[in-house]
Amino acid sequence: MRRLAILLVLSFFTALPIAFAQGIAKEEISSVMLDSISVDKSLGADYLRLTFRAKRAGNMEAILNTREAVQKSLEYFFMGLSMNDEAFWVNLNPDEPERVIDPSLRDTDLGRIMLLADFRLKSDVSRFINPQNSKEGKEFWQRLYAKAQSLGVADKIPVVTRLWIVPGDIEVSEGANQVTVVRSRLRVNLEPAYRSQPDRTEDKKERELDDFASGLMEELVLPYLNKEVNESYAYSDLREVYQALALADWYKQKFGSSRDSLLRTVNLEVLDDLELNCSYSPDEVYGDYLKSLKQGEYSFEETDSQGSSFGSIITTRHYFSGGVDFRDIRFRQVNSQPKAVGDDIYYSCDLFIPQGTRRPLQYAKNQVELIVGGISDLTTTFAMLSRNLPAIIPLRSDEQIVQSVDYIGRTDRIILSEL
Repeated sequence: MRRLAILLVLSFFTALPIAFAQGIAKEEISSVMLDSISVDKSLGADYLRLTFRAKRAGNMEAILNTREAVQKSLEYFFMGLSMNDEAFWVNLNPDEPERVIDPSLRDTDLGRIMLLADFRLKSDVSRFINPQNSKEGKEFWQRLYAKAQSLGVADKIPVVTRLWIVPGDIEVSEGANQVTVVRSRLRVNLEPAYRSQPDRTEDKKERELDDFASGLMEELVLPYLNKEVNESYAYSDLREVYQALALADWYKQKFGSSRDSLLRTVNLEVLDDLELNCSYSPDEVYGDYLKSLKQGEYSFEETDSQGSSFGSIITTRHYFSGGVDFRDIRFRQVNSQPKAVGDDIYYSCDLFIPQGTRRPLQYAKNQVELIVGGISDLTTTFAMLSRNLPAIIPLRSDEQIVQSVDYIGRTDRIILSEL
């Protein structure tokens, strides 16, 4: 087979974006998620092999530019590296207008995604318990109203539900300086279960009614909300943020004490290289939230089979607060590998980041070149990558010709060989 050699002289601080792919632009995707990281630091620099899982766009789903979507995931990952974990929360609560979002997240897409996901959750729970929309909603209000009547407080139902989206199970397969997410889930919790705090209601009957309502939420509503948050396209960008932050957390745990860690390079200047996809104001989101509480998401009046009035109930009697909180991400190691789903497409991206690189996020975004891979490529051993470093070996596809790189010592020269 013909072999072609090209001699290149490169500065040690020059990026090596030498991964080539064919046909990437033909794929129409609606979401991208960082799925796997391999790291090598043997020569005093960070060599990262990142694997991304993309989903083919379905009907009514926005089509993303793959390269730009991967760059956005890199933003979330680098934010996770550079920022304190305590920053990753949002809170929509009518009693806390001054504590809606951490100041460092206000003008970022990551903050916007978390805040809008929280607002959407409030709308979704109202939709699920609307008796005109679902049998579960009808059962919820019938049982709650019957309980209120038995307690003698049917004229007012002062039930307050605080719902939070928090980290759920995140299972990973971990090797030598490599981690792959096998399964990750978010969880919707009621605040008593989340923070183990007693409810503020002092009246005994109101507290009993509130406890009863919480039980109904656990039984009838939370299963639907958890399915929505973990599977619906509407929350796909929140899942992307969650997984990028989780892998950044893994990196910090793994290399936090390393002298040549990328963590010594990244800092809050990373925020200067973020690109806001669309303008938004947390104050406007909070204002829309208060408006929905005041007006109610729905109202209804029904009559039961005995002819008695069911009552007129609006969401201002049962309002929802809470937020999204990614401050406590925990991993569980498993021996299995991720399973491919029919709509999944896998890409790999190899990054070379020398120590002391200024603006490492922008440096990494400029390097992004993608290789199409399959699910089997995720099981490639890290030894295969480290054996060829600092050269970058792209994932290989049976139907794709890619180029490999051979390293010739610490002379900052490489030879590209066409297979």
